[in-house]
Amino acid sequence: MKKVFKITGKVFLCLLILLTVSLLILFVYHRIMLHKEDKLLNSYPGELVEIDGHRMNIYSEGEGEHTLVFLAPAGDTSPVMTFKPLYSKLNSSCKTVVIEKFGYGMSDVVDTKRDYHVMVDECRKVLAMKGFEAPYILCPYSKSGIDALTWVQNYPDEVEAIISIDMAFPESYENVDIPQEPNQSPIISFLKGSGIIRLFVTDSVYPDIYSQEDKEMMRAIDCRKFGNIVFSNEMITIPDACKLINSVEKPDTPMLLFLTSGEGTGMDADTWRGFAYRYINDISDVKCTEFDCGHGEIIYKEYEQLSTEINVFIEGLK
Repeated sequence: MKKVFKITGKVFLCLLILLTVSLLILFVYHRIMLHKEDKLLNSYPGELVEIDGHRMNIYSEGEGEHTLVFLAPAGDTSPVMTFKPLYSKLNSSCKTVVIEKFGYGMSDVVDTKRDYHVMVDECRKVLAMKGFEAPYILCPYSKSGIDALTWVQNYPDEVEAIISIDMAFPESYENVDIPQEPNQSPIISFLKGSGIIRLFVTDSVYPDIYSQEDKEMMRAIDCRKFGNIVFSNEMITIPDACKLINSVEKPDTPMLLFLTSGEGTGMDADTWRGFAYRYINDISDVKCTEFDCGHGEIIYKEYEQLSTEINVFIEGLK
């Protein structure tokens, strides 16, 4: 029996040494890559603009009478890359703008409460500073539907229309367990600090529609921004934002809704789409298109049809 324990102890010690050495190698590699990626990220699209003492990234393309403002889904580490397949198909007919809110993309991480009125005002400021004049066509994806509804209810003259890329509505969060306090996961911090995150952000994670350089940029930002405190601070303010939206009469703003199967949201198609259909029930100017793809796939799988329908919709606004 003593011999068995002795052998087991030696095996355990060897495994511990192997794990420690592996983690050390990965940590050193991670540090080298961070330094190397800093140079790569110098060419990340957009311009950093100072808003309230912090830097916010904004990217724009195209020319035209209408200005489309893309608002990212929750936790999206690189919105300029996420929306690229879509805005690159639209930039010949209108101005397209991607705002990377604080914590997203190349924008600074801020550890403050992310009230939705504050976030909307920050977006308005950065657009004004870059010379984009209202009214805008807001293009929210997923959670940023709350941003868009907050925007249009408080500043209706600034919103020409809403193009929903499978956006969320207040009812979408009624049965969602939202934390009451910000929660910076120590596990995520460890994964990023140790470099273990790099084992999960291989090329296969990113859709093939993106170029190799795009994938490398997305990976570089994932290793820096994934799961940061801003995303948690945003989540805890959702219930209050939804209450305010529901307490005000719905704006009768033209809307184009793209709806997915809801796969990836934890809900079936009828449940997920039902939130949208109930919200728009008494809005007069609404068009809807349903897609069979999942919630997180719509842009890179359906960008061709999205761009076609967006162009037709915009033509109808003139």
